[in-house]
Amino acid sequence: MHKSEKFWDKIANSYEKKAIKNENAYNETLENTRKHLNRDDIVLEFGCGTGTMALEFADSVKEIYATDISSKMIEIANKKAEIRKIKNVKFSQSTIFNEKLKKESFNVVLAFNVLHLLENTQKVMQRVNELLKPGGLFISGTVCLTEKNKLWSIPVFILGKLRLIPYVQCFKISELENFITNENFKIVETGIFFPQPPRRFIVAEKI
Repeated sequence: MHKSEKFWDKIANSYEKKAIKNENAYNETLENTRKHLNRDDIVLEFGCGTGTMALEFADSVKEIYATDISSKMIEIANKKAEIRKIKNVKFSQSTIFNEKLKKESFNVVLAFNVLHLLENTQKVMQRVNELLKPGGLFISGTVCLTEKNKLWSIPVFILGKLRLIPYVQCFKISELENFITNENFKIVETGIFFPQPPRRFIVAEKI
């Protein structure tokens, strides 16, 4: 088992119980994502956690395939879907590199609060491009820890070395956007709804 999987399995229950700190920002993220979704869309969300956002978007699309590295997170997500009787969201413990995910099979790929936790952003974005249909959308929200305060990288580095947290990439907004546009995407919308630290909302179209 990968150390990141162990970490997220361990905190899955507390993660699910944690209250949303900024409901206005959360609702803005939902609203600005939903306006880019269509009823006939096939959607992939990777790093879905306990499935909160995938379930929010279920009534806006045809199907959502939602994956996470943590089996405990997926277990909670499946229970939530069962309670709410949502049938068009399929949860699985997996990563975006699962070979069962076919090329150009998704209209939209979602990634909320996950890009900064992945070690090879370029490789991930290449895979996102591969999975999207021509003209498909990549919609993400990513914490940019060093955008306004470079000192964030110090405690992140120390905690990572002590293995108290998983890998964390300390992005600046420009760095994050370059990773996306360098893999044949055109950014069509941006925003910052969670200000401290800034979480960059990006909608990018495959070109």
